Amino acid sequence: MVNDNFNKKGGLNFGVNTDSFFGIGFGLLGDNNPGRLQASFDDFFNLLNSYKIGNIEINTEIEQLNPGSLQKFIIPSISAFFSKLLVPLSVSVHLPYLQLNPASPLEEYRQVSVKAMSGVINACRGLDVKKFVIHLTSEFEDSIMFFPIEEKAKKVLIDIAARQAKKSISDILKETKLPPAVFALENLEVFPFDYLYPIVEEFGISVCFDMGHWGLNGFKPEDFLKKFGINRIGEMHIQDMSEKRTDLRTTVRNEHRPLGTGILNPAGFFSSLIENERFSGPLIIENRSKEDLISSLDYLKSGNFI
Repeated sequence: MVNDNFNKKGGLNFGVNTDSFFGIGFGLLGDNNPGRLQASFDDFFNLLNSYKIGNIEINTEIEQLNPGSLQKFIIPSISAFFSKLLVPLSVSVHLPYLQLNPASPLEEYRQVSVKAMSGVINACRGLDVKKFVIHLTSEFEDSIMFFPIEEKAKKVLIDIAARQAKKSISDILKETKLPPAVFALENLEVFPFDYLYPIVEEFGISVCFDMGHWGLNGFKPEDFLKKFGINRIGEMHIQDMSEKRTDLRTTVRNEHRPLGTGILNPAGFFSSLIENERFSGPLIIENRSKEDLISSLDYLKSGNFI
């Protein structure tokens, strides 16, 4: 049976993260005056209409540096466009992660991180949010994997991180009283998802599969599905990846590249999802500029995916 979240043509539902157009957190400390943002929103939604894109993911980092921005402008602006889009709009929210760490061994810092995330969730209550994408670890946990210490000591740090992450998702669920499946835990760059997946199973939350983060470790998107399955995946972050060998032993990979310009073979991956009717969407494009986003959208259009 075709999944309800497949589009009418039997394909997949694609979407756009606001980073692709506005930059992380709507520019963070950039020019966030209402007039400029309103003009950018007009341009953004006109672009979505032209490609018939009905899914967006809001990056909420702006709330850390410009508190109140979500409720004062971002959410009202998005709500105002619901009736103007040619296709129904579905919204997911990427919870803040810069300077936060819900897996921190410092309990006070962990609690502050949970409070910041819960605050954003509450600020978004006016939207019908399908998924809250969450990072339960930070760059500190990624760096643990490279610490020049004994494996036994490293395992202690890993266990602490996993335990603190578990406490944080428990606290967030209690604080927000939202269904667990509305939260989608994202796999990150280095810290193995194996250590966090038990949290997914224990609490019944979903997964956000990021094909770029996974690819940084040399893996293909299909490998993630083989290892963790697809039933719990509620959202995917899609992008391509460049790869360049710089010397005899060093290969540099860069994620968030436009679809079709790198080594991840996104068309083959998307085709396999359609063929097997295996995913209930959405697939959110994560690029870092408007130009790259348009390149990705044109790639999807040329491949008859949209």
